Amino acid sequence: MNKPRIKIAFFLPNLEGGGTERNAVNLVNNLNGEKYAVSLVLGKAEGVFINEISKDVPIINLNASYTLGFFLKLIRYFYKEKPDIFISAFPHINIVSIMARDLSGAKAKVVITEQITVSILKRTARNLSRRLVARFILPYLIRFIYPRAEAIICVSRGVADDLSKIIHSSDKIGVIYNPIAISKIDKLAQDSVDHPWFFDLKIPVILMVGRLNKTKDYLNLLKAFKLVIQKRPARLTILGKGPEEKKIKLFAYKLGLSDNILFLGFQENPYKYMKRASVFVLSSFHEGFGNVIVEAMACGTPVVSTDCMSGPGEIIENGENGILVPVANYKALAEAVLRVLDNPFLARKLSEQGKKRAEYFSIERSVKKYEEIFDKLQE
Repeated sequence: MNKPRIKIAFFLPNLEGGGTERNAVNLVNNLNGEKYAVSLVLGKAEGVFINEISKDVPIINLNASYTLGFFLKLIRYFYKEKPDIFISAFPHINIVSIMARDLSGAKAKVVITEQITVSILKRTARNLSRRLVARFILPYLIRFIYPRAEAIICVSRGVADDLSKIIHSSDKIGVIYNPIAISKIDKLAQDSVDHPWFFDLKIPVILMVGRLNKTKDYLNLLKAFKLVIQKRPARLTILGKGPEEKKIKLFAYKLGLSDNILFLGFQENPYKYMKRASVFVLSSFHEGFGNVIVEAMACGTPVVSTDCMSGPGEIIENGENGILVPVANYKALAEAVLRVLDNPFLARKLSEQGKKRAEYFSIERSVKKYEEIFDKLQE
């Protein structure tokens, strides 16, 4: 008689465009369907990635928008659905998930994933009230509630080291790098791009992909770009949307860069732009991992990134498969970009070695590690 499949549920507020949401899509679509009955629980069944979910993965819509709503609906969900393993992401969602499981009396094993360096939130949260919560309340909630999870998965060693200083339960913390869909990226990168900048081989295109917020440090990127075009012709394309969009565009205007910068908003397929860019840049203050670095590498695009906490230094071997520069140093960022643009031998080396490095972060490797944790929890 066959064993019943293990009921695995992933929970997110929604499937809006972001690295965490992309990771969840990659996981739920690639877990072993013969062994696991995988479902996706969403606070709101909406977002740009929702159409990418496999038809074999049921979506459960809690129809809740706020943390309290999540909490109440999750208690009912645990009591009714009784998943064997429940996976969540984001600090406040992780806390709510554990508390809801405990109050429901369910026996589900909770696996929380940490995508960000928690200690940085007290400086980078969106507004003053959130920064105060991140400084004075969140660390205590994490310290007392996170250890009640059966497993804690961090997306980089830097995130894991930071979290272990808060909860002092390092025996439950493991590291699994984010799953990157290499074969899918290869296919999507072949799609055509209709903007003329990407057909003009005389003027290179610098590309950055990411949410338009403070943590990506677009202002530093713009200052670096101004130095680049003082040395040689170049263009900058930015993919993404976010709360800092007006501020970034205004700063570009003040620097006299508007004619040299293209804002294309969120793109469902950023890979076709990555493949055709001369260099990919990440100027962040901090990252949990840095999916876009690996994605650009998979496209064969040379990468220049700030050596921020926590992911870039774990992905890039400086000078071999990418270039790392100090955080918030626009001169160093400009110099690194110019090195790539002016040295075709270096660009070719970074492209070739970057593609090889990207293979390490394949979906297959990450899924296997997740499945090992799931199986261990069911022993």
